[in-house]
This record gives sequence, structure tokens and C-alpha cells, in this order.
Amino acid sequence: MSVLNAPAHVNFASTETVVEHFKAFTNYLNQQTKLHADKVYIRYSSDGTFKTLTYADVDRIAVNLACKLAKHVQNIEVVSFISDHSVSYLMVMLAILKLRTTLLAISPRNSEAAAVHLLEKTGSKLLIADAKYEAVAKGAVSKVPGAEILTLSPFDIEALAKEPLDPFHSQVLDLDFSDEDILKTALIIHSSGTTAFPKPVRYTNRYLFYAITIFEILINNNSKLESLTEADVLLPIAPLFHILGVSLIFAVIAFGGNCVFLEKLPPSQAEISNAIAVNKVTVFGAPPLVYEQMVAYLKKTKELALVQRLKYALTGGAPLKDSLLEWFYRNNINVRVLYGSTETGTIMSSDFDRTSKNYSSLRLYQMDTQGVSYGVFETNDSKEPHIKHLYIRAGSPILGAHVANRADGGYNTQDLFIEDPRYPGCYNYVGRRDDTLIMKNGEKTNPVPMETTIRQSPMVQQAAIIGHGRECTAALIQLNKAVAQQCSQEDIHAAINAIIKETNRECPNHSKIFPEMVKILPVDQVLPSTDKGTVMRRKAESLYQEEVDMLYKNFLEASPHANSPNADTSAWTAEQIEDFLIDCASKVLDIPRTMIEDRPQSLFDYGLNSVNAIQLRHLIAQHFEDVAPNFLFQHYSIKSMRKALMSRKSECSSEQMERRYQETQRLTEHYIKRAKVDFPRASNRYVRKKSKVILLTGVTGSLGSFILRELLRDSTVEKIYCCVRGDDHQLKDRLVEAITSRSLDASLLDTERVEVLPMRFNEPLLGFSFERYNQLKNEVTIVQHCAWLLNFNMPIDYFDRECIQPFYNLLKFAYKEVNPMHVHFISSISASAAAGNEVAEEPLPLDSHVAMPMGYAQSKFVVEILFNYLTVEKNFPCYIERLGQVCGDSINGVWNVSEQYPLMFIGGGSVMHKMPGLDTAIDWITVDYAAASIADIMLRTAYLPANTDQSVYHIVNPHLITWSDILLAMKKSGMKFEVVEPTKWVEYLAQDDTNPAFRLMPFYQDNFTKESFKMSVWRTEKTSAFTPIISKSPVLDADLFSKFLNHWKSVGFYKPPV
Repeated sequence: MSVLNAPAHVNFASTETVVEHFKAFTNYLNQQTKLHADKVYIRYSSDGTFKTLTYADVDRIAVNLACKLAKHVQNIEVVSFISDHSVSYLMVMLAILKLRTTLLAISPRNSEAAAVHLLEKTGSKLLIADAKYEAVAKGAVSKVPGAEILTLSPFDIEALAKEPLDPFHSQVLDLDFSDEDILKTALIIHSSGTTAFPKPVRYTNRYLFYAITIFEILINNNSKLESLTEADVLLPIAPLFHILGVSLIFAVIAFGGNCVFLEKLPPSQAEISNAIAVNKVTVFGAPPLVYEQMVAYLKKTKELALVQRLKYALTGGAPLKDSLLEWFYRNNINVRVLYGSTETGTIMSSDFDRTSKNYSSLRLYQMDTQGVSYGVFETNDSKEPHIKHLYIRAGSPILGAHVANRADGGYNTQDLFIEDPRYPGCYNYVGRRDDTLIMKNGEKTNPVPMETTIRQSPMVQQAAIIGHGRECTAALIQLNKAVAQQCSQEDIHAAINAIIKETNRECPNHSKIFPEMVKILPVDQVLPSTDKGTVMRRKAESLYQEEVDMLYKNFLEASPHANSPNADTSAWTAEQIEDFLIDCASKVLDIPRTMIEDRPQSLFDYGLNSVNAIQLRHLIAQHFEDVAPNFLFQHYSIKSMRKALMSRKSECSSEQMERRYQETQRLTEHYIKRAKVDFPRASNRYVRKKSKVILLTGVTGSLGSFILRELLRDSTVEKIYCCVRGDDHQLKDRLVEAITSRSLDASLLDTERVEVLPMRFNEPLLGFSFERYNQLKNEVTIVQHCAWLLNFNMPIDYFDRECIQPFYNLLKFAYKEVNPMHVHFISSISASAAAGNEVAEEPLPLDSHVAMPMGYAQSKFVVEILFNYLTVEKNFPCYIERLGQVCGDSINGVWNVSEQYPLMFIGGGSVMHKMPGLDTAIDWITVDYAAASIADIMLRTAYLPANTDQSVYHIVNPHLITWSDILLAMKKSGMKFEVVEPTKWVEYLAQDDTNPAFRLMPFYQDNFTKESFKMSVWRTEKTSAFTPIISKSPVLDADLFSKFLNHWKSVGFYKPPV
């Protein structure tokens, strides 16, 4: 640990001692300057050579400049400065700090409008500008009443270094410091403004002390690492108007190290190599983009020895691909990762030991006096419990002032991580909450690693992956001008195609970029990026909106007339059409032709999904007229497609819908035929003394978690087997995370009554050994099946393969000729939504038209009919719980923020201040009352024989209210909005793609701009009589809605009006 110009107990191992001793950051700089006065602090590039300034030189120049600026900043609370990063920038920053006036550091990449925004937000009345940016500064100041401009001519640093100390400096500078200085704002740095105007973040003196601890805590406090001393030289490729630049450049002052300033940022790789060689640099810091370019440079020049000598090469501000870090590691270049933000400074790092393979996984290192990290990881989404969101605790000294965005005063970083199983306690960055592209089919795409891969091509300067609210992803490519100008168009396209293929190999199937969805920009056009090299994705899409729209239009609406002429397919034979279709499917699915030839199966069995179906449809539409967007969901086998194309008849929507109903009808009858053979008629001789042992699925979902809690509360339940999807070693953790993420008591799981099992129902014996299968078959008495895929786009045969067939295997497990298990199924009101104005609590007729016209509802219908058959004909006690709309629980208000209605409430009521006026009855039930009712039904029927009169229950709120009642509850909870027509609401939403509700834009367009589907009323008399607890379900009033808002506020989803 470095020795400071302070008593021995003051050091950065306990940063608070440094804060309490020095009080103000400028005082710390003053004292350290005295300690290191004659040592070199700055090495700056000038006229092709590097010149040096000692700590004393830098201090004297800054003091003299402060004396000159004093009259200009008098009585001004915030002084702004706009200039390029340079040694002159450092002098101005130090001078303002010495005057103890708050400095707003404005990036010169800001537009005039952004500069105006920053001046207004900070109340700055003086803008100091380098002569280069005088025009922007004058324009900004003219729009801020009372603001003035001070233009600085270029500094002659050599001349300034020779000037004597201003004799009146002691009269100008206040060198008396007290505890009041600790929490005073010393510096304001703004965010990059990736999605909107940049946000100013205020740094107190305390914050700045914590910001510069990087080298002291991570290196000099670690006896296993090579310490940094006055002999070490830092080369930072990070400007002083970014927190990384501030943290690195001022961090070396602790040990008297020196720092290199280049003439411009960003530099070329040749300039970096020269600076490292000439200045004998030992520590390097740069954003990932510089390292991406460095790999290509080093591979070309073979000049590895220069960077291998670096003790530490640090990167942060954006992700650096693991494969590149691995390359550096293999070549003995010690590149290590930092994580932080404008609001928090640097708070995580990988292992700095060059022998460690942990070069990328991050560990929190900023701790309080009790050794507890200021950062906390929490489950981001209960559906993906392994993905963690990082937030910073309230009161943390590493937080900028007034950045709190949680109800408890903490700060949501919006950054997502996954724990690295190789290094417990270390996390890998996976992206931002707002990075995630929610595509039209509901799939999620993380564009960051895809963009990182694409940028590895020497042909590419920058890339943006888009697709939010769209059918598939697309890529905007900015070419590397220097490389592209030396290549032909064929070479450029070949290089881009190659890197897109590599990207597709690494990303999920639903995120793959089709060749037709790549837009290569002209060589003189650029994508907007931050100073750190991060692409401004939304700005890029907005800037090239016309090109993007045309890209999607040409792809999704392809026809023979929109493309180059093709052969006349009207004369093709059945064999030619089938051969063509096999070729297309083989190409899209990336499988051999032989796998598809002479096979009647659905292409979905071979890996077709809602995304690559778009590409396959595109290829077909280039040769055939009138290929509907949903063609492959209507005709999903080669034979079916061939017949449809030969008929040249476009099926209308009503015909498509009827065909789906007929398929559902046939599938239902198919399962009844199977059940006739597979299940002999059982006998029921249930004994009440028999222990209740339950097998529960869907337990990591919201409803399943609450059902588990209710069952564990009942002492008559001896054991609960929880079937969970995932890797065996993660199953218990997933269950614990599911419980805790819903504010339930995880200690309930600390019992032998709960055992977690893998869920593999599509495998023989449900994936268990013969002995385990039979042990469970003899032990389990009740099965509750909550697990079911939620996808409103997929057809019935998809649900048959993914859900119904595995569930049928579970039914065979549950069946016994004597006393079969009592089996419960969470159905959906959508399975009976077309059964009439009122739906009785009784089995459905064998008519698939009673279900809503979508695969999800139809799959539930199939199971309901099968259950009724098994109950009546096979004496197999099967129970249906028809579930309606479920909302958050009545105690904590935990309601998943990714669902339709939370998105509407916040996007409409809080962001737009507009809500749609709907004509619908509301029978929503809170998840805890729904679970309690279902658990009660399970336990009350545990010993009953099969009986159709007691086999169907409606889990909806018996107390109906109206949509107007919902809107009133919102207003009573403090939300202010106007009510508009649903179509108008959709129009307003379409204008703001940053609105959280925008991700469900296709859903709202389908439901709010067309004639609405009239929902039935589900009767609850029998259910209420059987399980009285459902009658106590609270309606959604202001009290309940306030609980939802409080929860959403605690997770950063809702920001109440000030």
C-alpha cells in the first residue's frame, strides 16, 4: 500500500481514513504534490516527441491558471468546460478544483442541444471553451439565460512551466478544509447519452477518493501482485471527461507514478506502440474497441514483445469478447477487465494475476468497513433466475449524488450478470436490461456479444444489431474506411458474409442474422457511437430508419416481382416443387437434404422456429406468388407446402382458422383413442390414512412458487417432489431463487419434505432409472401440473410435441389400476373462451371451436377433453383448474414487469400519461389467492373417487369489476393520465420506442386496432362453495395497486412523479 503524505493510519486500504484526513480532493492533490514534487507526473506528446512535467510543474501551472480564472468564476456555482482531452485539459480541471468551484466536464462529442441540456440541468452559468469549440459553446450559451462564455486560446505548456508561481496565489486560493467539504460536489461528469440526452452525475469529494482506489486496492494491497511505484508509467486511452480517465489519471498520484498524454484520442495502434516504447509504459488502460483493433495490429506486425512487458493492461466501459481475452492470455499479455459506470465509478474487476485464467469474470471489490460489498446481485426475472441484476446499496460512498433510483435509496445499474461456475463469487457481464431486444415473437436477443463479434473483422469499424419489436434481427455495418477503400465490392461482401456466419454460430437460433438482413453502409457513412466505442443503437436505427424499414419490407414482403427474375414456376411438376422446398429447408435449417427427403414430419421437428420460418418463407416467396406471412404455420411439412403451392389458392383467414380447429379436433380424438388402449378402467378405494405425497411441476413460475408455499404450510402433506427444468446441479438453486424473488420465505425449503427432481418427461421413464421411477410411482398420491409453454404464435402441433406428449407420459406414470394418483392440470380460460357468454364449471363439449383460435388455448382444450374422458370412462380422478388473469400477490405486490398489464400500466400511466379506455369486465385474481384456492382443491379432493361433478374449477375472482375501476385505482395511487381511445393509445405508443410497453407493440396493435374479442364470464359458484378462500380474493383497488407500484418502484421499473 502506497505511503501518503499523511499519518501512517491513513491509506486506501481503508478509504474512509483518506476521506476524513484530507476532506477535499484538491487538498489530497496538494499534499501528494508536496510528497512527489520532483518526480515526473506528466509525459505529453508535442511535435512528435514526449516532454515531461514534474508534480511541482503541474501544480504551479494549475495554481497560476486558477489565479487567472478566479475573477471569471467568482460567485458561480458550476463552471462548465468543453475541450479535447489533453494536458491542457488537465490544467484547467486542476485549476477549477483549486478554486473549489464545481466543474462540469462536457465531452466535445456532444451536440449543441446536448450541451444546452447539460448547462440547464446543472445550473451552470459559465462555459469555458477551447477555441476549437467556440461555435458550439456560443450556440449553447445563447439558449441558456444568464450564461456566459469564456474562450481559451491554445496553451503553450512549455512556456507556462517556466512561469514563476503567482505571488498572490495565497490570497486567491482557500486552503482551509473542513468536514463540510467531504460531501460538497467537486466534479460533474455526464453519461454517454446512448439513448437520450446525456445525464449529469455529481461527484462529491468523498466519491472522488473512492473513484481513484483502483491501483491501491486491487494491486498495491495484494502481496501476490507486482506493486506499482514511482517508476511506473501509465498510458490511459481514456479522456478526463469520463470517469475512467479521471480514475486512472489521478490514481497514480498515490504512489508518485507518471502518466502519458497523447496528442489526440483515439490514437492509431502505431501511435500507441510508439508511446509504450518511448515512455517505457508499464500500465495501459483503454476501452475494448482499442483492444479489438490491437489484436489485428499485433497479428499483422508481430510486435508482441512491447505489450508483453506491460504489468497490467486494463479495459472497461464496454464488453471485450472472451475469445480476444483468451488470445491475449495465450500470448502472455496481461489484459484484465474492470467494470463500473458514470454513476458508480469502478466497482468490479477480474483477477489481475497474469497467471490466472480468470481474465474476464468480475468480483465486487468496493467494501464497507464490515467487509460487505456495496454491490448486491438480485434475480432479474424469475423465469431466468440464473441472470442477476446488480444494484448498489443506499448510502454507498461509491454512488454519485442524487442518482438513486430505488425506493430504498439504492441504485439500479440495469446491468445483468451470470455467476461463473468456475470462479464462485465472480460474475460475467451479459448485457443491460435496456440492451435486450424483445422481438415480435417474444424471444429475447442480446445484441452486445453479436456486435462485438462483428467488429472483430478488419473490414468493420462499427456494427449495430437491431430487431426490437420486429420479426427478426438485422445488422447495420459501418465499414473500416482504410481497409474497405483498398477492396472490391466482392471482397467487402465476402468479408461481411464471413463474419456474419461466425456471429450466427455463436448466437441463439432466434437471434441469427439472415444474409438478406445485413445493411452495409456506404464507406463515408458512420454509426453514432459513444466516446467508449459503444454503438448508440437506438440513434443508429433512427438515423437510418428509411434503410431499415426498406430492409424489412423487402425481406418480409418478398415476391417474384421484387427480386431478380426466376424461372417460371407455374410449369413446375410436383417433384420439382418438392425438390425446391427440400433445398430451401435444408439451407435454412442447415441440415442434409437426406434428413428431410421422403419424411412426412413437420419441419418444426427439424428445428424450424418462428424466426427461421421467416427466412424460409422469404426463399419460397421469391419463386411463388401470394405466399402469406403465416404460410409455414399453416403448411409445416414439405408435402403440405407442395400441395398448397400447386393449388395456387390463397387460404383466407377464416379458412386457416377452421383448418386449425379441425387439426385440434383430430388431435383430441387421437389422444382419446390412445387412452382407450393405454388406460384400463381403474378402481377407487382411497383410504384417508394414506399420506399425501405430491409431485409438482412449474414450481419456478409465479403460481407454482405460491402453490408450493401453501402446500408446505399444510401439515398433512408429507412430501413434495418439485420437478424443475435445467442442469441437475442448478435445480435447487433455481427453486430457491424462484421463491426469494417473489418475497417468499426461502427457509420453508429447509426441510426434508421438499425434494427437487429434474423434469424430463419426454424421455423414457420420465428420465428416471427404473428403480427411481417405480419408487415415485408407489409413493406419489397427487400430481399438479403447472408447467406449460406460453407462446401465442405457435400452432397446435408444436404444443403437442413440446407439452401434450410429455404430459401424456406423466399421465401414464400417474395411472394405476387401483387408486391412481389424483392428477390436477392448470388449464386456461382461453380453452373455453368461445364457449358462450357464460362458462359453467363443467367439462367442455368435444368441439374444438370452444377454444380461442391459437395453439396455446387449443392445447389446453385437448387436455381438458382427455381429462374428462379419463375421469368418466377410466375412473381416473383428473381435475381441471381453469386459470384466468393472475396479478401480483396481495401482500408484497410482486408482479412480473415483463407481463402485458404491468407494461401497460407503467408505459401508459407513468410514461405517456395516457391509458386506453376498454370495455371489459375484470375478474383478475392475485397469485397468492389463486395458489391458495388451487392448493385447497388439491387437498380436499385427495381421497375422493373420480367424479365429473367435482372435476372442473374456475380460478378467477368471483367479484367482478370494470376497466374503469382499474383506472380509478391507478389514479388514487398517484398516477396522472388521460383516457383515450385504444386505437389512439396505440398511435401514441408507436411514437416512443423507449417506452417499456413498446416491446408488446404487435400485441396491442392486434388487440386494440381491431374488433375486440368479447370475453365470456366464468361462473364460480361451485368453486366458491368447494374452496371458500377464493371468495375472499381482493379486487384490484387503490390499496392493491399501490402495492404493485411499490414493488415496481423497488426494482426500478416505476419512477413516481416528483
